[in-house]
Amino acid sequence: MKTMTYKKKVYLITFFAYLLFLSSPLLAELSSPLLSISSNAENLTLNWTEVNNATSYQLYYVVYPYKSGDLIQSVDMGSTLSFNAKLWDGASYYVAIQAYSNSESSTFSNIEYFVLDTKHISYTSEAGSFNGLTLIAPMASKTTYLIDDKGNNKHQWESSFTPALSAYLLKNGNLLRTGSDKNGSFSAGGQGGYIEEMDWEGNVLWQFKYSDSDKVLHHDIKRMANGNTLALAWELKEDIWTEVIIEIEKQGATGGKIVWKWDIWDHLNELGLDSNSARTDDWIHLNSIDYNEASNQIMVSSRSHSQVWIINKSDSSIATISSVAMTAQHDAKWIDINDAMSNITIFDNGQSFSRSLEVDKDLKNIIWSYGNATTEKFFANHISGTQRLSNGNTIVCNGVDAVIIELDNSGNKTREYTSIYTKTTPRGEIKEIFRAEKYATAYTPYF
Repeated sequence: MKTMTYKKKVYLITFFAYLLFLSSPLLAELSSPLLSISSNAENLTLNWTEVNNATSYQLYYVVYPYKSGDLIQSVDMGSTLSFNAKLWDGASYYVAIQAYSNSESSTFSNIEYFVLDTKHISYTSEAGSFNGLTLIAPMASKTTYLIDDKGNNKHQWESSFTPALSAYLLKNGNLLRTGSDKNGSFSAGGQGGYIEEMDWEGNVLWQFKYSDSDKVLHHDIKRMANGNTLALAWELKEDIWTEVIIEIEKQGATGGKIVWKWDIWDHLNELGLDSNSARTDDWIHLNSIDYNEASNQIMVSSRSHSQVWIINKSDSSIATISSVAMTAQHDAKWIDINDAMSNITIFDNGQSFSRSLEVDKDLKNIIWSYGNATTEKFFANHISGTQRLSNGNTIVCNGVDAVIIELDNSGNKTREYTSIYTKTTPRGEIKEIFRAEKYATAYTPYF
């Protein structure tokens, strides 16, 4: 079942708010409850936080996926703070809670949805958090984990390689991940060499190698809607490291045809870079790649130059160079890859504190940020990432400390989790994770 798009989610939230406006003349002055969902086969449990001065709660529900005209229904829950029911296989609904007193009401809680299926993984979400599971690939481990909000391991995949560095869950339940072959010709952070795709059971369906004395994959990949994969690579050009982007068409279990290629060496003038400053090492350091299906554009992040660049794939030209002030940033991506006008999220590593940013499509203005030198201080001087979820929540991953924070759309922290998936090495206990990606319930056939 497909997950709901960002636009549909916004529409649904607006519709709930409109219903509230029509149905109640009361001012929304009570604080909003926080809703959590726990599902196990056909059993559903909803829990919500108690609201000061509230005397009763109303449960609203409507069928998922929502269609215009579907009836939104409600149940008076009295003063109880939970709901338990055994429903039928395949039951799927949006749910939300509203608090009331004799003279006041709250706005809606976080609006979540569930799908009950005996084949689905059972898990519980934290109050106020987006209902789904989080994918992490600890940097020192060959295991990739799918965990719930509390860090419980719900599924895992074993590889022959440590990650290098990203991993993604595809809608069919397959895992797409990078792998390091320890290429000695390119010694730098993020050095990889492999891309592999595994099915849900861990069987390797495709393993592609792009690594030798003249080239190596690194850091990040992006699966496109056409089934091809974009990847970052370093290549040698007269003993100078150049950055290239390749588009790979899968061929068999280990093959791949390069159907498109972009070389930064051909665009130094456009980017305002001086080839005389090039060094025989990682002088550009691209660390993320994303693709917008609607605009046919590619976005990459350069840590060394503290810039994000957008490339027109049709003619390989540079469309945009960021002017937002950032330092050594990571994980630049569109909020909605199917919207040419979509805003962009970026993890700004910073110099003394880090920030999660939402910026406009032209990379000029900050729309929203989390992180400062005082009340919201955290710091990761390398790796790390951020993700805007379809309900408006935001994931912030401090990869250095392996801390995952989830914020609601007002910037309030709904949960904080520190990964326990560490690895003992000769260098000590390694806990770093490159990123954390959260996937909605019903994103795959398995949860």
